[in-house]
Amino acid sequence: MPNPGGTSGEVDHGIVLPQWEFGADAGSIVAYAVAAEAAGWDGVFLADHLVFPPADELKDAPDTPGYEGFADPWITLAAVAAETERIRLVSWVTPLPRRQPWQLARNLATLDRLSDGRVTLGTGLGRGTDYVPFGRSYDLPELGRRYDEALDVMEGLWRGEPFSYDGDHFTLEEATVLPTPVQEPRIPIVVGGLWPHRKPIQRGARWDGIVPHYPGDGIHPDDPDEATPEEEVRSLLEYYRECTDEPGEVFLPADPPHAPDDWIDRCANLGATWLYTTNRDPSGEWHVDIETIRAGPPA
Repeated sequence: MPNPGGTSGEVDHGIVLPQWEFGADAGSIVAYAVAAEAAGWDGVFLADHLVFPPADELKDAPDTPGYEGFADPWITLAAVAAETERIRLVSWVTPLPRRQPWQLARNLATLDRLSDGRVTLGTGLGRGTDYVPFGRSYDLPELGRRYDEALDVMEGLWRGEPFSYDGDHFTLEEATVLPTPVQEPRIPIVVGGLWPHRKPIQRGARWDGIVPHYPGDGIHPDDPDEATPEEEVRSLLEYYRECTDEPGEVFLPADPPHAPDDWIDRCANLGATWLYTTNRDPSGEWHVDIETIRAGPPA
């Protein structure tokens, strides 16, 4: 299994960069990433949406805010790679079923070489607005099957040898895509999802880890019923460990609403390997400014 973490035995800290603030201004996002590396952050996280804000119910589109520019994460991260030396480059997360896996495999292998092995692919199913406006069905079971095949195809192509595949969604005949990634055996893949749905956790157990959202984290659409956020994290990680003998990376938010002062220590004790800061307050507002980044990771 790839080892995308930083210092062994320590929790790494990432910062979610504010694409929603800069729209199509990728240069400002790159400047934030450079500042993050200088301030000691271990990773920068970029979301992947075609339509922003990503309205969940297209029938309500007339009542949603006007759409805004949203920089492509992988092109932006290529610019970040050219301006940095150490910081990890993470997608948070890429709706894999809407991508052609061979094209994404080559794009990421190229970025992995450009960054000298600093890429982590975060994956998910995405939202309706990642598909429906572009003539694609948002059928979750079918997208899930396409998702799993796409992961298999990318892994096969990253070997750099002739690769054949016969699936319901993808067919390859002795296909070779070069270059291969720097990281061996491949670029690490971590899987997003909404707890308590089990399927994303199972998928993450087959790959290299999980980026779960859970009720009470400030990002999950639902609030917890009776369980506290810590109880939600504990239950999802217990289930994750039931699914694999070799747990991989666990990405959790460092700043969920109403988190106790010792939240970071609690997450580390529960098994988190990465904590990412969103600077999202209890009202749901985001405040990721340059001073937040320059202050460095939370203690």
